[in-house]
Amino acid sequence: MAKFTAILPNDVIKDVNWLMQHSEYIIKEMTRAGAEVVANTVMMTVPDKALAQGVKLSKTYFTPTDGGINTKVYMSGYLPFTPPRSSFTRRGANGSLYTTTKGVPIPFLANLYEYGRSGNPFPKKPFFRKAFKGAVVIEHMLKVQRQLSKGLLE
Repeated sequence: MAKFTAILPNDVIKDVNWLMQHSEYIIKEMTRAGAEVVANTVMMTVPDKALAQGVKLSKTYFTPTDGGINTKVYMSGYLPFTPPRSSFTRRGANGSLYTTTKGVPIPFLANLYEYGRSGNPFPKKPFFRKAFKGAVVIEHMLKVQRQLSKGLLE
């Protein structure tokens, strides 16, 4: 039976150990950088500039079901009412009514711009889906990877 023994230099072993210890942090920062690129693009391309204040980034989190590390870009908050209104009411998917006096929900308006509205001359103006430009996001993620790995992952 043949036997093979490999001896690696201590420098390589130290580099591999360092990468194994810091890989989760590097991946978290990579996803954060990709999400920031998308968020900035959404803020620049949103049809109504008032909606840009509602663009948010979630905390970077680990999903145990698939082993993923994620950062979400989402819309949140309210826009103030125009003078003749005092509350906002809409019907939910299950038929229930949703009413608030805080203002018009930004996610509702973003969805209206993204997909349009049937039966009303409000054409769709997609801005959120167009912000996910894969090549640009990957480029920024790889840039962060090179910086945080100190050139080991080139």
